[in-house]
Amino acid sequence: MSLIMITLFIIVAIVGRSLWQNQLTGDSGMRPVKRNSPLMMIFSSALIILVFIAVIIISLLTTFAGFEVYPKLGIYGNSLGILFCLVGILLTSLSQIQMGTEWRIGVDENEKTKLITHGVYSKIRNPIYTGVIIFGLGLVVLIPNIIMIMLALLGYAAIELHVRKVEEPHLEKLHGQLFTNYKNSTGRYFPRRKKP
Repeated sequence: MSLIMITLFIIVAIVGRSLWQNQLTGDSGMRPVKRNSPLMMIFSSALIILVFIAVIIISLLTTFAGFEVYPKLGIYGNSLGILFCLVGILLTSLSQIQMGTEWRIGVDENEKTKLITHGVYSKIRNPIYTGVIIFGLGLVVLIPNIIMIMLALLGYAAIELHVRKVEEPHLEKLHGQLFTNYKNSTGRYFPRRKKP
């Protein structure tokens, strides 16, 4: 089941979104890392990609090579894992749609984009990553072993590194005080708790 969920994520959140972006703008929205990109951008992007590839490999081994999964969580565990994956895909997709033509994978430091603050972005600065994190939790429930838990933690660390050291500094440089105010009023991955 994990392989089906991963395939669905790739089709909807990566390939489908990129094709739709191309239809909207004539540009896929993909911003690959370049040789002269800052080291932190290269490192965090590579780490995210490597974790994703490792998760696919574990899923393939589980599905086709009899790689044992412990503990076995049964039908309820599978149902919960599928639910998390679907919620993650849905949130990722909704967040991408709400970005409209400003959606990108990767950062081009020479490109000027608008700051999106409506919809889900009015509460969360990085809802696409929130969706990816929820999706990852679903995969951990579907393949509950130490390797998947370690990959989930490494994936979260890679996202944190990329957001804190690449994306947020880029947006702060691009939008200045507007981004600072936005940052102070929203949560990074989940809505900010209101002070009593």
